[in-house]
Amino acid sequence: MQDEIKNKLNKINDLSTLSVVAQNVIQLTQSPKTSALQVGDAISQDPALSSKVLRLANSTFYGFPRKIVTISSAIVILGFSNIRNIAITASIANLVPLKKDSGYFDRLEFWKHSLACGITSRLLAKRSGMKNIEEVFLWGLLHDLGKIVLDEYFKEEFVRAISLAKEKDILLRDAEEEIFGIDHAAVGGMMGEIWNLPQTLLKAIRFHHNPSLANESMRMVALVHLSDVFCRAIGLNDGGDSKIPLINTDAWNLFKCNKQLIKNLFSEMEQEIANSTDFLTFLE
Repeated sequence: MQDEIKNKLNKINDLSTLSVVAQNVIQLTQSPKTSALQVGDAISQDPALSSKVLRLANSTFYGFPRKIVTISSAIVILGFSNIRNIAITASIANLVPLKKDSGYFDRLEFWKHSLACGITSRLLAKRSGMKNIEEVFLWGLLHDLGKIVLDEYFKEEFVRAISLAKEKDILLRDAEEEIFGIDHAAVGGMMGEIWNLPQTLLKAIRFHHNPSLANESMRMVALVHLSDVFCRAIGLNDGGDSKIPLINTDAWNLFKCNKQLIKNLFSEMEQEIANSTDFLTFLE
């Protein structure tokens, strides 16, 4: 069924085209030669995106003391990574409405979990001395992209997978394997390729359940894997199942996890997640 899913994704016009402006922003912000003026000009082509950038820049999520009134100021203050995050997330949120609820898959819970994973990934990245912290946030935020794709465009089969997971008391991804022959991580990777998402993000999407398969990118993917499990451990599930996956041993050892680290991390997570309501409003 893998080829069938990929063929269908390629044929769905509204899904296969990430916002042209978003694609342009992705390309521009990945080049060291790009200026803030060029990125500002690109964003200004989409008034709705411009408005969202300013609204989120002035939210408590970023917590800047002074009001940001222009796109150029927002780019300078937030940086290219944050601007790219906003452009990608806003474009995806437009394609798959947050409030659409099938009665089986709760998208609001999904985005709450995803946002918590982004925040936790960033916290873990800080603790481990990683430099690309804002890029890490996006990895966590979009790691479960495939679930949204399945819910939007393979509804009947996805509902069957959710029902099967509950019936057998198994992880949703195991139920997806039974129904689709692949899981949401693989589907998210397919969609990310169609959208030309950054390669680092693609790896986080594809391998967050099995970071040991990510080869040279294992450290990055392990961080997202741990964040996913930790968020589930504090009750922030993804809207599809409520089980807590086993932690990958290599990931656990790589970040030198222990009880004290987890205790401190959970405290930080709760505080940061509580301050993130503006980001959910942004997604709406």
